[in-house]
Amino acid sequence: MLLAIGALIREVFAPFTGHPFDFELWIRLGYYTAQGLDPYRISAPIPNLSMPGAEFMTSLGYPPAWPFFLAGLYKLYALTGIDNRFFYYFILKQPMIISDLLDSVLIYKIVKQRSETNAMKALAFWLFCPFTILVSSVWGMFDQIVLVFVLLSLMWLSRTKTSAVTEAIGFLLKGIPLIYLPILAFVQKSRLKIVQYVLVFITISIFFTFLPYLVFPSWKISALLGTGTSDVIKVGNSMNYWVIVYVFLGLHVALPSWALELIKLWSYVWVPAVIVTSFFCVRIHRRKGRMNQRNLVLSMILVTLVFYLTKIQINEQYVIYFLGLGLIDYHWIASTKRVKEFYGIWISALGFLVANNSLLIRFLEPLSTYYRNLDSAIVSGVSNEFRLAALTITAISFSIFCFLYLRSVFFELKTSHFQDAAIN
Repeated sequence: MLLAIGALIREVFAPFTGHPFDFELWIRLGYYTAQGLDPYRISAPIPNLSMPGAEFMTSLGYPPAWPFFLAGLYKLYALTGIDNRFFYYFILKQPMIISDLLDSVLIYKIVKQRSETNAMKALAFWLFCPFTILVSSVWGMFDQIVLVFVLLSLMWLSRTKTSAVTEAIGFLLKGIPLIYLPILAFVQKSRLKIVQYVLVFITISIFFTFLPYLVFPSWKISALLGTGTSDVIKVGNSMNYWVIVYVFLGLHVALPSWALELIKLWSYVWVPAVIVTSFFCVRIHRRKGRMNQRNLVLSMILVTLVFYLTKIQINEQYVIYFLGLGLIDYHWIASTKRVKEFYGIWISALGFLVANNSLLIRFLEPLSTYYRNLDSAIVSGVSNEFRLAALTITAISFSIFCFLYLRSVFFELKTSHFQDAAIN
């Protein structure tokens, strides 16, 4: 019953909402990739399919598996013979919604090992949390799809090759699962299994990333490589403390040249930070002499929070990964130490999402240019100053709660080798 209600809520919003950049890009990728065109190119609006007032857009920032998947959805839409853009939007949203529901089921199964009651609480939270609903059904972002493969990689970790395959599939859709690879690979029970995990992941990732360029020789591989590089060091509006830079620029305050150089340098910091954190976590597991599921979940949370606090641009949808793992911490590990921090992180993220998307007006742009004009009005003049203030407050709050949660998890992991807290 809970799943049915959660699905119904999501389906109600699916046809007429969407992010004017991200979801509009999915609309175009499905159409153009289905015709064999390179997805890493500037694209024009599609008559009778694009949102009202849509203009030329830059290319996507993800591996090519996602546009191929969207091409399949467009072909499905074309086969129906129904010429209605809202029906196309509805079809495009279904993978996000189905995966959103699957996430709740996977979290339920993990938590159920400890408590049926807690598992139901975790399921209900995910299904009715406004943040998860907004990201999947309203925004049309696909991080819930990626989270399915992250959770499966965690659940199937003892099955080395299977876990590596699911981790690779998640990476083929979006690069974020890469931050979990060092932990998932190096906590394997033997050197042979570690090598197997890494090789399976690398082989699948490379093969399916570059396969389209063998099928479509006109596609330019340089565009793909440029996209990958820019994503590592991407600078822009951020949900963490780096929002201050965005606000300064929004208020038309020029930054000195030395500050810009410092920002460029810092944009690489998250890579070594994630690696160092991962190997700290792996050492914890090695000290136990076996894979400890409790510490494994906490380790993945720690890496996630380090990523949030060191990457120069954190988008709202990234919080989906914390929510999934955090619910396991909250209900499966049954820790009461971090309840306030857990709620602080996702609620501040929700506040940032609302402010950053013009009180959610931006998600109504598929309906009419009226909402596009209203969005433009909100992000200009006096109202924009209030918006920037809201962004600053929520982003700083998010950073503080992330740090507090990170500190708690760090000290819990650091002392874990003195106690036998394994959950088998």
